[in-house]
Amino acid sequence: MTTGIFGYCLKASLPGHNTGGALRARACSDESGEKHWGNQTIELSVVVAAQDFGSSLQKCLTGLTAQIAPARAEILVVSGPGGEVVFQLGKKFPSIQFIQTPVACSIPRLWSAGIAAARGRIVALTIEQCVPAPDWAEQTLRGHAAEWPAIGGAIDINPGLGLVDWAIYFCRYSRYTPPFPPEFLDDLPGDNCSYKRAALESLREVIADGFWETFVHQAMRRKGERLLSDPSILVYYAGSFSWGTFFARRFRQGRYFAARRAREMGTGQRLVRAGMFPFISLVMLYRIAKRVWTKGRYRLKFLAALPLLASFLVAWATGEGWGYFLGPAAGHDEDEAGAGVVLDEIR
Repeated sequence: MTTGIFGYCLKASLPGHNTGGALRARACSDESGEKHWGNQTIELSVVVAAQDFGSSLQKCLTGLTAQIAPARAEILVVSGPGGEVVFQLGKKFPSIQFIQTPVACSIPRLWSAGIAAARGRIVALTIEQCVPAPDWAEQTLRGHAAEWPAIGGAIDINPGLGLVDWAIYFCRYSRYTPPFPPEFLDDLPGDNCSYKRAALESLREVIADGFWETFVHQAMRRKGERLLSDPSILVYYAGSFSWGTFFARRFRQGRYFAARRAREMGTGQRLVRAGMFPFISLVMLYRIAKRVWTKGRYRLKFLAALPLLASFLVAWATGEGWGYFLGPAAGHDEDEAGAGVVLDEIR
């Protein structure tokens, strides 16, 4: 028997119904790379990364459990230590596996832990702030009937959210706002993306440092693989971030992104990139505005959220500049970096 994506079988901590401790489960892969629980093959694994345990998490899990049959699919919620919150969620959603890491982690590391525990032929990733459309699982499996190793979907927004969440939505998801035709892209939204297990197994070294989708997709493209964007696979951003939380996370994520890219750069190239940081937010804002205006949706909301959006872009750009200036060492404490897809980086 071989082990999973990281060379080991991850133990999943499941909330028990007593105070004597957690139930334990162990999932391992066979020589074909498919995960089994007993003798049962799982068709789809959905990995939900959760950092905040906000109100949107229950909406996300309710939407998933309504369309996923435990006999052929599984839902894994991966988080840092959650205590009583996870215990209560486990009682409300008994079919879901809850995996807790010993310390708080970034979303990419939570995804990595979930991938290691997943048993499915297809592994889908999302976060607690995304609520799936009623046919999300069906459309995901339909898409993977074709040969494409990675398929990303569309991300729309709950229109009743406040301006902070609208700014977050434009910052993170403008590229994936429907409508758009099915097309091949150079990057996909990690918050609504799925992969064939064979593709993930071939990327162990890239994923071992956390599932940072931008770098994972770069590695896939270098191997000649194509990334499909399919608008029929739809989730809705349901919000729940505060301005301060998201601002801090964008700074830290920008810093880590640059620090990781700096591994392949000399000192001179890093410093040149660091000096360009004032322009990064302007380029990102131009790209976002162009997408919003071209699609013709949410223009008024974009204008209303523009000051908040600009603050998030400046946070990212400042973090990216600082990451280039410090070099690879700037990414050593990224475990508090937070969530979200990496968009519009200046290559």
